[in-house]
Amino acid sequence: MSKKRLWLLLLLAAAFFITISYRQGLSVRAAELQSLPEWIMWNEKTVTVTDQIKLSLSEKSATIYNSSGKEIWKSGKEIFVQDAFITDLDRDNDEELILLLWKIGRYGKAMPFWVTDDEDSFSQHIFIYDIEEENVRQKWCASDIGMFVRRMKLMEKNNAIILTEDLDDNCSLWTWKGFGLKNIDNGVKFIAFGDNIIHKTIYEHAFNYEAGSFDFLYKPFLKEINSADIASIQAETILVDKKAAVSGYPFFGSPLEVGEAIKKAGFDIAVCGNNHALDKGIYGIDVTTDFYNDNDIAVLGIQNSKDIEYRPYEVFSKNGIKLALFSYTYGTGEMDASERYPYTVHYFPKTEEEKKRLMEDIKKARNEADFVVVYAHWGDEYKTEISDYQKEMTELLANAGADVVIGTHPHVLQKYELLKRPDGGDMLVYYSLGNFRADQKMSDETKVGGEALFTIKYTYDGIKITDYSLKKIDATY
Repeated sequence: MSKKRLWLLLLLAAAFFITISYRQGLSVRAAELQSLPEWIMWNEKTVTVTDQIKLSLSEKSATIYNSSGKEIWKSGKEIFVQDAFITDLDRDNDEELILLLWKIGRYGKAMPFWVTDDEDSFSQHIFIYDIEEENVRQKWCASDIGMFVRRMKLMEKNNAIILTEDLDDNCSLWTWKGFGLKNIDNGVKFIAFGDNIIHKTIYEHAFNYEAGSFDFLYKPFLKEINSADIASIQAETILVDKKAAVSGYPFFGSPLEVGEAIKKAGFDIAVCGNNHALDKGIYGIDVTTDFYNDNDIAVLGIQNSKDIEYRPYEVFSKNGIKLALFSYTYGTGEMDASERYPYTVHYFPKTEEEKKRLMEDIKKARNEADFVVVYAHWGDEYKTEISDYQKEMTELLANAGADVVIGTHPHVLQKYELLKRPDGGDMLVYYSLGNFRADQKMSDETKVGGEALFTIKYTYDGIKITDYSLKKIDATY
């Protein structure tokens, strides 16, 4: 037999064995695939992440290509990839590959020393790989996720957070901490209180019997305030830093010790957009904004006279959720500083042009944040019925896309309800929380206030209100 003929036979035999092995591999992989749960949703996609990296997910395998289209990495045959993502998960300026996958056995090549036997069935995992130029290497893996993940995605406004949804529609958030993925709270518990009015009788009591401290006002509510993720107070009376400026009705000026008590109680937000915001003129505005800003309390509805631009909202982040917070008041009586200081107090719109601006502000906030809360100082004092003005502004805020509206000013409780916005979303409205801390004893209704309580959570389709309520409280100190 000639050498040429012999080489040809060897090549044919090699090709035969390669084909048989390949087909056997496909057969084994197909058999393994049949043993996987039927509920799995297998994704297929091609994503160009940067000019240098392209991710392809096809036939339950993930492949990374470079800018020239050359394959630089492919997942092994022993794993079945359910979904794949590329992002800078650990914020080190290098991209990471994230795989949601299935494989036999919970552990890799280096099992913990206490493990003697691994599982011989399929289990679900999250694998993370470092991508450095044209080198892809495994960085971390979850041997047990703790749930069956039906689907997974990166958060739109924070792609360093992963959201997973299990078979019961429960969602979990994951972020890179230290070394590995850690579960973070998927939700925000919000508590809001009504009008905090420091009447003369209250500050005299504090000075005469409490050594100048106002802690007694909030002591009955400390447990509830601190159990919430975010707590807000309608700071109806402005702060002053001069003893001579301290005063009660009709032009309020509350000593800084009130602000200190608010801080000590654990409030995160001081809502100052109200009809008494200019009781002490620009001086009071500046003292109040300086105090709350210096004490890391978000101040809403007013701006310092030194501000050179309008900030209609503040963004507050908690548990991976960004909230845009607005505060508007119907007016400030006969006092108005808007000609010289146009951003000092945030008013509800009066003209069509101003209404358009409000709509644009809330639309911008929705693009920046996940959830929009509007504090509304409105309505008729001492009336439990909803006024026409409240109805008009509620419709405007619904059209704008607000998620929650928290009302104050009437000094009595009004109803709350969940409304449908024109865009199909929900808007929760508390029309009036009444008083929180005050000395208004003209009727039983002014002695009763309310705690607005609601919880928002991530779902796969976005942030949703999962529960809400209104709890009655004693508003007298």
